[in-house]
Amino acid sequence: MKLRRVDGGWFSRMSKYLYAYFLSVKEALYYPKKLQTSAIIVPFRILMMLVIYTYAFHYIGRSVNGIDVAIAVWSIAIYHLLLYMQFRGVFRTIDEEVRKGTFELQLNKPYHYLAYKFWEQFGKGLLNFVMSAVVAVPILLLFTHGFPSTTSTPRFLYALILAAGGTMVSAGLYILIALPSLWINDARPFFWVVDKAILIFGGAYIPLALLPSSFQTFASLTPFGAPMFATQMFNPGFLSSWPMLLIVQLFWVAVFFVLIRIVFSKAQKRLSINGG
Repeated sequence: MKLRRVDGGWFSRMSKYLYAYFLSVKEALYYPKKLQTSAIIVPFRILMMLVIYTYAFHYIGRSVNGIDVAIAVWSIAIYHLLLYMQFRGVFRTIDEEVRKGTFELQLNKPYHYLAYKFWEQFGKGLLNFVMSAVVAVPILLLFTHGFPSTTSTPRFLYALILAAGGTMVSAGLYILIALPSLWINDARPFFWVVDKAILIFGGAYIPLALLPSSFQTFASLTPFGAPMFATQMFNPGFLSSWPMLLIVQLFWVAVFFVLIRIVFSKAQKRLSINGG
């Protein structure tokens, strides 16, 4: 099988990816029940964490490392909102297409396969994120009596940058572990390991600031903690630590970019040889 080269100017190629983005958004809107379910899940988790941490901090009688109930709950809520912006779905898509044998057929399309899947997943994730945030933020404001005391405009801006960087790290990570599906029968164990590592090092249920400093340092250097750096936006030391967090994200984005190019190139050659 001879693989077709992606031709056309930058605008022509980008229009195809934007089409994938808007198509995925349109497809998601056709199934409003899924969006409604997503919008309910995060508030439920927020209320559960609010009860747990209110009791825990009341029992301790003080803040821990500058973290109080409001900061802890907001941090966990941001994690579960950002979870919709992660690229877990792109792993399932690539893995499924390899299993069904449609992966190599899509390589003949007039666009880059991985870029198309990126924008397709981004459209779905962003819509779920927005819908969940619309419901979750008012609940947070109501039950935590407003934003945390450390809130400031620069924190929001820096967190937005880290959220974008985290999305790129997540995309690279999940795409990279999906590509071995072309060589092995089942790549899902890679997904389970990575997914659970992000849960632990990203602060899904325990904010990193409440954990030992050695664990915080290790988590901040791994690609598993990097997708969720924006959850630290309300931490007391965030304004001084965010530049280093961004550097770590850029490092992993570069690493994954190089590795994906190498692995994807080998995959194309393998399919080209097997296809004749």
